[in-house]
Amino acid sequence: MNSPTSVSGFDVIVVGNGALGSSLAVELAGRHASVALVGRAHRPYAASSAAGAMLGCFGEVTTSLLDNAYGQAKFDLDLKAKDIWPQWLQTISGGVSDGRDILTASGTTVLLNTVGTDHIDSGNFAAIRAMLDKYDEPYERVDPDDIAWLDPDPNSRPLEALHIPGEHAVDSGRLLRRLERTARDRGVRVVDAQATAVVTDGDRASGVVLDNGETLSAGQVVLASGVGSQDLVESVPGLGDLIPRLVAGYGVSVEMTTQDGTQPESVIRTPNRAFACGLHVVPRGMARVYVGATNIINPRPLANPVLRDLEFLIGCAHRQIRRNLWSSDIVKINVGNRPVSLDGFPLLGETPLDGLWMMTGTYRDGLFLSPLLAREFAGRLSGDQPELDLEAFAPERAPLAGVSRETVIDTTVEHMLATGYEHHWNIPTDWQEYLAADLKPIYTRWADEIDTEFTPPPELLASSRLHPTMVEWMRSYYDNCRERFGPPARSESPTLRDHVEKAQETLAAAQVWTPRKDALALAAHATDRSVEDLDLNAAIPGDTAETFRTLVRRRADRVPLEYLTGRARLFDLEFDVSEGVFIPRVHSEAMVRDALARCAAERPRVVDLCTGSGAIGLSIAHLRPGATVTGVDVSATAVQCAKRNAEQLGARIPAGVDFLQGDVSDPALLSDLQGGVDLITANPPYVPHSLQIPPEWAVHQPREAVYSGWDGLDLTRSVAATAVRLLRKGGVLAIEHYDAVADEVIDILRSAGFASLTSHTDHDGFPRYVIAEA
Repeated sequence: MNSPTSVSGFDVIVVGNGALGSSLAVELAGRHASVALVGRAHRPYAASSAAGAMLGCFGEVTTSLLDNAYGQAKFDLDLKAKDIWPQWLQTISGGVSDGRDILTASGTTVLLNTVGTDHIDSGNFAAIRAMLDKYDEPYERVDPDDIAWLDPDPNSRPLEALHIPGEHAVDSGRLLRRLERTARDRGVRVVDAQATAVVTDGDRASGVVLDNGETLSAGQVVLASGVGSQDLVESVPGLGDLIPRLVAGYGVSVEMTTQDGTQPESVIRTPNRAFACGLHVVPRGMARVYVGATNIINPRPLANPVLRDLEFLIGCAHRQIRRNLWSSDIVKINVGNRPVSLDGFPLLGETPLDGLWMMTGTYRDGLFLSPLLAREFAGRLSGDQPELDLEAFAPERAPLAGVSRETVIDTTVEHMLATGYEHHWNIPTDWQEYLAADLKPIYTRWADEIDTEFTPPPELLASSRLHPTMVEWMRSYYDNCRERFGPPARSESPTLRDHVEKAQETLAAAQVWTPRKDALALAAHATDRSVEDLDLNAAIPGDTAETFRTLVRRRADRVPLEYLTGRARLFDLEFDVSEGVFIPRVHSEAMVRDALARCAAERPRVVDLCTGSGAIGLSIAHLRPGATVTGVDVSATAVQCAKRNAEQLGARIPAGVDFLQGDVSDPALLSDLQGGVDLITANPPYVPHSLQIPPEWAVHQPREAVYSGWDGLDLTRSVAATAVRLLRKGGVLAIEHYDAVADEVIDILRSAGFASLTSHTDHDGFPRYVIAEA
């Protein structure tokens, strides 16, 4: 907007009388600048006046904040801000006190309780502790039972706690009043009005228009009015095309007088939770507390509390912190709107319009950062050299991402599910997996609908599904950025470690038993290396990465690892294993060793029934070189696989091993060997038809190699009958079985005429095989 006249002239106009704007006005006036501080006295929609005003640096740490360089840069600002507060409070107290009188809490106690999810709540709790350790910030681990004021519902009992003695809280109302008084004392003109437009003079900002029709002029204008800054950006045509738009992080808080007249000494809070801040209770004087916990992304700021959020907040307070808050009076309900940019990061610096600055978009950190940013901006506006590196947060920019699109989508899904647990939803136990599987493609498609290249942060991705206007804002901003800056820079090629860690998460979500081990095995297979030779820090070619992802997807579908790699090991031998052939298992090694120990013949005649891949028979030939081994299986596919293994292992296994197709229940099987066999081994199908077993066996391996009648013993009976016919007197039978039927197997063998029966356990301690003599 152009205006040739102005009512007053100032060096700087600061629009916004919250913590950021008021602090800047104080700093500028301290440098003898003439300053106008513009904002309604009752601060409609403001975040500062509704804030819990926790001076939290470490208590706000999350895993996602530190996952990228921009989050780390923001945390670095927090680190600098925490050291400024004691002197700042003294400065704005005007000699009346040292400033500590407006502190309402001594330290912060962070709780990890049973509410929420492991990945978010436990992960953020661990991240807080890790950063405290990294920066040598004093803290102590506390037994939750020793936190005097804490009395939660047993269903929300705390598991761990830590106390950060250096993170306090202030009374936000008293802080704002003290800032305003200091500003007035320093000559700042406090203007009780709303700025509605920026005045320009050519390519430069020259003032603002107020809602009362008055125009203020100045050499510099700073927009520090939170979400309200957006309307002023829009008042200058084209200015906001490349500045990430501000939306509202609406939150509700309450102030209560406690039913028993007590209050905690410290802030009591949880780690930050799904899409929001953590639940926090802040003392506000004798018998008074402040309670906050909510953050809902909305296109426009809200003035009134939503019942949904108020009910959630109050329920959290009395269930998770102190039960008798249920009987306490609510004396005030606050609504605030945090300024959130479309990429989730602050807008700090001069805009493309000379003389127009932005100091907003700080989300939850505005009040805490206010003295640090006020000092920095006052210096810059006065012509000093910058002390802080704010380049990444310059208002005009391409979207700051820092993490991959897939990570954003995964985080969105995790946080959506976590909101359910925070609301104590009661769903069937296995629905979380179903919902997660459904939500991921939903949010993947939604991200693509917004833009195929740029990705909003998780809370905006989730919220935008409910707000078409927000989607249009995103698309417009992304299109403008693409035209000016080009498409988003491709992130550095992920390393093999990145691929493996992602695979591990995928396999863990699919309930694969050993996700890390399997991910490494698949990576070794895809790169044609051994696990020991993997270079996890190396990048891998795109086609190799796609091969690896395909293998991981199939393993997540519970296709056995051995089918994917085509290999299985027994002893020091490697066997080919193809689909349609039963996979040998490592616990067979113990049976083979014990069977050979019981068989004294140096050149034994050996039969391996239900041979499958031939692994047991070939292992016996390897361990007892003088043995002559015949392997038998009813499956032609298995026999062909066994023959291939014999051929491939020919250099390590002497001649004398053959395989043939045959039915173990056939009374004429191997009739030419009747009474002449020294050792028979068998790993027959032994799973009862009624037994539910993991899909690695139930779905993907051949049923005829897994199941064996109602009780799982049909083939065991056949093996016993065939073995007693083939074995010479004193010959040895070793047979594997389902662990729950060891006694039944012994009865079957005893009834068939076997003696000297011994039962043996596998490497996990379960009964697994019986050895007997004919």
